[in-house]
Amino acid sequence: MMNLQKVSVLYEQEVFEFIVIVFILPLIYMQFKYGGTEIKQYIFPLLSYGIIVYGSNFFDKKYYVKVVSVLLIAFCSIFVVIAFTDQIMPFLEKDYLVYVAFAISIANLLILSKQIFGGGRAYLLFGIILFISLVPIILLWLYYFSANAWLSVESCMAILQTNPSEAENYISDHISYVAVFGLSIMIVYIGYMYRIIRRIKLKTLSRKMVWSLIFFTILNVAFAFRTRENIVTNIIYDTKIYAASYQEYANAREERKKNLECLGEQIKQGKDGVYILVIGESATRDHMGCYGYFRQNTPWMSSMQEQPGYVQLNKAWSCANDTVSALTYALTSKNQYNTEELKNAVSIIDVANAAGYDTVWLSNQVQYGLADTPITTIASEAKQQIWLHDKVGHLKDGRYLDLPDYYDEKLIPAMDNIRVSSRMLIVIHLMGSHNSYKVRYPDKYDFYKSKDISSDTNEYDNSIMYTDTVLKSIYEKALEMPDFKMMLYFSDHGEGIDAHVGHDSNKYTAQMTRIPMVICMSSKYMENEADKYNVIKNVSDKYFTNDLIFDVMLDLMSIEAGEYVDEKNIIFSEKYDNSAQRFKTSYGKREISEE
Repeated sequence: MMNLQKVSVLYEQEVFEFIVIVFILPLIYMQFKYGGTEIKQYIFPLLSYGIIVYGSNFFDKKYYVKVVSVLLIAFCSIFVVIAFTDQIMPFLEKDYLVYVAFAISIANLLILSKQIFGGGRAYLLFGIILFISLVPIILLWLYYFSANAWLSVESCMAILQTNPSEAENYISDHISYVAVFGLSIMIVYIGYMYRIIRRIKLKTLSRKMVWSLIFFTILNVAFAFRTRENIVTNIIYDTKIYAASYQEYANAREERKKNLECLGEQIKQGKDGVYILVIGESATRDHMGCYGYFRQNTPWMSSMQEQPGYVQLNKAWSCANDTVSALTYALTSKNQYNTEELKNAVSIIDVANAAGYDTVWLSNQVQYGLADTPITTIASEAKQQIWLHDKVGHLKDGRYLDLPDYYDEKLIPAMDNIRVSSRMLIVIHLMGSHNSYKVRYPDKYDFYKSKDISSDTNEYDNSIMYTDTVLKSIYEKALEMPDFKMMLYFSDHGEGIDAHVGHDSNKYTAQMTRIPMVICMSSKYMENEADKYNVIKNVSDKYFTNDLIFDVMLDLMSIEAGEYVDEKNIIFSEKYDNSAQRFKTSYGKREISEE
């Protein structure tokens, strides 16, 4: 058995062993598992390790190799997250090679920054730089500890769009001793890295060595830039692209209005009446009594099935797993089946305004998250806007206004504040079954408490029952309006409640996209639109995704929007394409299935 002291000496004095451990052995493993690695994929990692050998001439090898090793362990710990999660991602050996090349360059730049900033208070600045460098790694681990999943672009956008109370609810639901322990480990680890990095020192340098060190620094900057597109940083870049597209949508609002004006007579004005679109939240039809769930938690919708003006779609799916993504498509002319750019997609509010309707946005959700979204832009175009929440972070008596004292039933008296006319589109956005489920309904709706069923399932089923009651109240209030024609209810997305995974796209289950959709028509609508009614009542078993809500609502209102609508996407049209193979979810990435 080799003397441990000799091993320690080899480690501290030679770089070769480090290269074997970090580079050669992982590649042997990946070649065995994946195979087919091309020689050119080795170029940058090999050059990066050459830089390590180069850099060992400037520093004490004992600490230089140790520091680089410890930093790389931190950077490459993300592959442990990948191994522990069952998320689907195209991970290849080249992802490892490029990322390690990037990590080595960043490690060297951190070491160099320590030398630049010297000692004393300058170490504080260095500590900040170290922390910033590790932020993506920390976020990946924190997300793993809280959600047991890989942090995706969709997850990042959801975080940016989260308001304070939603964040509070999420933390309270996901915090665990494991997460606290993991965070503690990361803090200790960062402290250890800071401690050993402080010990590394530059050797006494000649003028020639100074110029070599400058060249060494430039090399690392160049390599960091060249290999910046990797499995971790791509999350950041892709999130920026998504956020930029949302901002682009907001900036193009005036251009969209001009495009609508140019259509002129192509915009058929529609028919008088009050039309209501109710947007649910996180409701899956798999947990609704009216869709066959064993618990009768939708008494109103179930009773309405006997009414002639009630139509329930049994094969409705959401186009995405999160609210903003799903509603961005549902409420605009952009969908999974066309090639229209989002920035050019007109909203249902835009078209209704152009057709001479009074438009209303009534919401029990907060107006803004950390990042503005297309939903914000769409809502802002409504002629009447009623937000039960003033803004993110608005406090009343020390509580965020979207905490438990603001239930969806508050929307009913708020409807009295609508200036009703004979020609209206009213959009009502529920809080629905948004996590945390237990705070979405009053105590009197805490009906299901079975000890044989998980608490979150009981709470979720209670929230669905409460939503059913709210829908009943909205419908009854609508019937009081003399010109009421119809109400359509759908959910933005479902919830993976049986698997206890919420609607995290990294843990996709069919329940996350299996949504309810119902149409309630007044007797006046059925009488005046007899031909259309005869078609509507026969669509229950047709396939549908909610990114076609735009097309459906305009057709129900008899509004024609020219080039923005395709008849094959109107479920009531003879030209509707009902082939199951064409319907997608997850923004076109998945085919729907009846799992």
